[in-house]
Amino acid sequence: MKTKKILSLFLALLLFAVPLSACVKDTAPPPPDEDPLGPSQPEDTSVTITDIMGRTVTLSQPAERIVGTHNPTMNIAIVLGGGGKYIVGFGNKNMAGNLYEFVYPELGALEQIGRGRDINFESCVAVRADLAILPERFADLADQFEAVGIPAAVILPNTESYETIKESIRLLGILTGAEEHAAQIISFYNDKIENAKSIASRVTESPRVLYTGGSSPLSVANGLMLQSVMIETVGAVNVAKNVDGRGDFVEVSIEEIIGWNPDVIYIPAYASYTVQDLLNNPAWSSINAIKNARVYQFPSLLEPWDYPTPSTLMGLGWMLNNLYPNLYSRDQVLKDAQEYYQLVYGRSFTAQQLGL
Repeated sequence: MKTKKILSLFLALLLFAVPLSACVKDTAPPPPDEDPLGPSQPEDTSVTITDIMGRTVTLSQPAERIVGTHNPTMNIAIVLGGGGKYIVGFGNKNMAGNLYEFVYPELGALEQIGRGRDINFESCVAVRADLAILPERFADLADQFEAVGIPAAVILPNTESYETIKESIRLLGILTGAEEHAAQIISFYNDKIENAKSIASRVTESPRVLYTGGSSPLSVANGLMLQSVMIETVGAVNVAKNVDGRGDFVEVSIEEIIGWNPDVIYIPAYASYTVQDLLNNPAWSSINAIKNARVYQFPSLLEPWDYPTPSTLMGLGWMLNNLYPNLYSRDQVLKDAQEYYQLVYGRSFTAQQLGL
């Protein structure tokens, strides 16, 4: 009898252990090589664009160390970075006016990698550049940068317009991971352009304008240049629009300028001559702009407002005020400038600093 009781107890324990062991087996963690959510994938940090030359540019991660020698192109990187966040090598530093002394005082200590096409590629490698940005006029340098292991993107076309500037901002925004900030700048850009067009639509008589170049008053901005786009946006006429030439100042004769007889003449802030030089030159005396003393130097002291850079919007506002002071006030020009410089650099400048 005792043996039967022991056997019954053993069978009962055995029956209880089977479902318990099944339960334990079901809840056991999977082996280390089995992830219930599937195998983990490394995060993709790469960025890719098609630059203005149709080249595919791919970076394994957003650029943090940028080099270049063309100031308008590099200015886009400085604008997106709120100063010198991305720049590690630069050329043509003096062409930026006084702006970089305020927003990027360290620029003077950067590696001078060359000027224009004259690039020191060893310096670019030494500063560990992870991207070179180029204008179309230097597009042939892209292969040379890539030959030393530095990806290169051509982001600024020869043909200048608001659309090409905005596209340059968008492309570099992708390459640096600053797409949101780039979109904010582009939105600001669009608003100011539409506002200028709205004001221009109220103009009843279009002023005839000549924009001269920096090296000589006989060099003029033709229809391929940003200055011409600005003139037309504010409802004026560029008298030199149809002069043949690429997107650069083109040399003409004084006889051609006399024949155009502009009402207003603008000279750039970086001109090698002055307003008084033109007003006092007998060869120019028969021109309406000279007779009426409507010759002006384009601002600003801070940076050129006629370059193919985002700050060209400030030049657009200044031109509106210069041509139609009853439609666009000087106070509004200052307000535009404060909004722009706050957006891109987080700071304000006085009228005196701007040269207004």
